[in-house]
Amino acid sequence: MGQVGQVGRVGRVGLCIAFVAGAVASSGCLVLTLQPAYDDASVVFDETLTGEWANREDETLATIERAEWRSYKVTYTDRFTTRTFHGNLTKIGTSNFLDLTDVRGTDAGPYLLPVHGVFRVTVAGNVLSAAPLDYGWFTVAITQKPAGRLAAAFDDRRNVVVASTTAELRRWLVQAPAEAFSAPLTFRRKP
Repeated sequence: MGQVGQVGRVGRVGLCIAFVAGAVASSGCLVLTLQPAYDDASVVFDETLTGEWANREDETLATIERAEWRSYKVTYTDRFTTRTFHGNLTKIGTSNFLDLTDVRGTDAGPYLLPVHGVFRVTVAGNVLSAAPLDYGWFTVAITQKPAGRLAAAFDDRRNVVVASTTAELRRWLVQAPAEAFSAPLTFRRKP
């Protein structure tokens, strides 16, 4: 995995988040979806997500702001870069999922597709946890089919790309095994 594989597991996941929507330098550590995890009827807004969140161990910072309609502007900064994403929160079963895409309003051309990074999120007091879909689990799922009807394949960068519809993705997320998610990134609210 090159430079990304040399950092710890949590650090690698943090770097993956930074490159989630079009990773030019990615060497295959992402699980991306072609369709969003939300539909118009399921988008929710939770004010407790907004604020500045820091992970001192990874030296990362996530700033989550209210954006238009019921969406979020998420700015993620690590030791190497700062990326800004558009986020939509959706509730599936008893869990909340934050769906991140590149900021809207830019046209990257007809041969680049917008992709989505899906994170199971919780806020407990001043602690934000965000668990991305687990790359290792999906690499096994592609060959052994434990993902059920979820359609997933590798792209030319070895990222996992889920091509299922929003409805199929939502049905899978409500019953997804715990192992399908990486260890959560944990942030503390900055005072």
